[in-house]
Amino acid sequence: MPGRRFAHDEAGGVATMAAAAGTLMCALAAVVVDLAGLALAGRALQGAADLAALAAAANLDQAERAATATARANLDDAATEVVTGRYTPDTTLAARERFGPGDTPANAARVTLTRSAPLYFGRWILGRPDLVLTKTAVAAIPAEPPRAMFSIGSRLARLEGGLANQLLSSLTGSTVGLSIMDYESLADAEVTLLGFFDALATELDVEAGRYDQLLDREIEVGRALGVVQALAGDQGDSALAKLIDPAADVTVRLGDVFGLEADARSGLAQGLDASVSVLDLAMAMLETGGDRQVKLNLGVQPGLASLVVDLAIGERPNRSPWLTVTGDGQPVIRTAQARLYVRARTSQKLAGLAQVELPVLIELAASEARLEAITCGPNTVTLGVRPGLATVALGQVPETQLDDFTRDLTPTPATVLNVAGLVRLIASGEVEVADPAFRDTRFSAAEIADQSPRTVTASGLGSGLIGSLFGDLDVQVQALGLGLGLGGLVSALGTLLAPLGPVLDGAIQPILDLAGLKLGQADVRVHGVTCDDGERPPVLVG
Repeated sequence: MPGRRFAHDEAGGVATMAAAAGTLMCALAAVVVDLAGLALAGRALQGAADLAALAAAANLDQAERAATATARANLDDAATEVVTGRYTPDTTLAARERFGPGDTPANAARVTLTRSAPLYFGRWILGRPDLVLTKTAVAAIPAEPPRAMFSIGSRLARLEGGLANQLLSSLTGSTVGLSIMDYESLADAEVTLLGFFDALATELDVEAGRYDQLLDREIEVGRALGVVQALAGDQGDSALAKLIDPAADVTVRLGDVFGLEADARSGLAQGLDASVSVLDLAMAMLETGGDRQVKLNLGVQPGLASLVVDLAIGERPNRSPWLTVTGDGQPVIRTAQARLYVRARTSQKLAGLAQVELPVLIELAASEARLEAITCGPNTVTLGVRPGLATVALGQVPETQLDDFTRDLTPTPATVLNVAGLVRLIASGEVEVADPAFRDTRFSAAEIADQSPRTVTASGLGSGLIGSLFGDLDVQVQALGLGLGLGGLVSALGTLLAPLGPVLDGAIQPILDLAGLKLGQADVRVHGVTCDDGERPPVLVG
């Protein structure tokens, strides 16, 4: 039947589906066209808002005029709203809370642009010809806090080639043979720390500017000195060439030598753009990474037949660095702890009986320095400095325990004179000097430019410590095992030792200088300071 045939007739089904699909595709196309148009209009509006915000931040005294002119130059029909205020780059704040509208002094501007975007097909669906778009941008003038670069540790007042070579040979485990001229060229040569860091980053394949990653890396000191050699050029070139190979087996973690404040990455390059002595840099790396116990034979000195010194250098407390770049009080930089065990023998016999043996233990706690204040225009820096506790004692200690800084050493009374077991002089004594508080030390702009060191002396430090020790010894005389009050012999000992205190003080200090240390004193130096001049171009921050 015709009705039944019609019910089973499938002809034209595809055309029906095609018509329905075509209608849907047209609708989707209309939506896509409108969405694309809105997206394009939004991007153009955001770009104009960004440019207007940058113009406003660059001209904060005429922010509205600058923003409006810039917006009209890009979109002539956009409404402009401009608000100036202060932007605080504090990562602990939510992004929307970092801009304070109306806060002073203003360093940022927020620009809001509003504009209508036409609808092409959506107008028949929404019943309106356009949609209103709003875009906001915030631009600020980057303000870096002032920063200072400073170090702690003495620099050689005079160069003793033989003594320095002994110390460097012990630190590197190899023979070092530098001349006085070599040391002077190293002391005179300088490199900028920024250049050194950037060259090290290239050498170690670290992303440029990622100083935090660089400081976590270890490097052979010889390799680092090779980088210094390339930077220093002709200055110190031959001397560095003699030091690179001996230092090849010494490894140091860069963060143990250089310290940066926690958020110093932003703008750090400016703070690092100051120079350091190549000799200071080399000694700091070798002292940190090298062998920490050194035996030095100082030979004959005035009034002494022999003088041998064992120097043990401990780690800086809390892995504190030698040099830092910071805008606040962290990190605190410190010298290393150190012990010197001195064995001296007098050239003159006491009362014609025998030479006097003098074992002296010198213990130096870490000296400390921290940033207290930076003043801009003129640029000055104030450091808080605290010389470390210095203790000098006459007595005997086990030499094998010198480098164990976890253990206290208690000197036992020493036999300073022994005449065939018949007469003995047993002596002991201790003096110390300490400064419990940090003391403010101000550096002028001229002192910073010249990198002039300032020496802070502990309260109560008068004459040399060893001389003070020799003047206050507890001496007992034993004859045939019985204690006898032979005051004449004790008096003669005092007369013999009186001129030797300054001799020993003078002989010991160059050793400490090489290690960047002083008895009862701390040397600090400001290498550079940066202050924001407010002339940086603005950047988008929101």
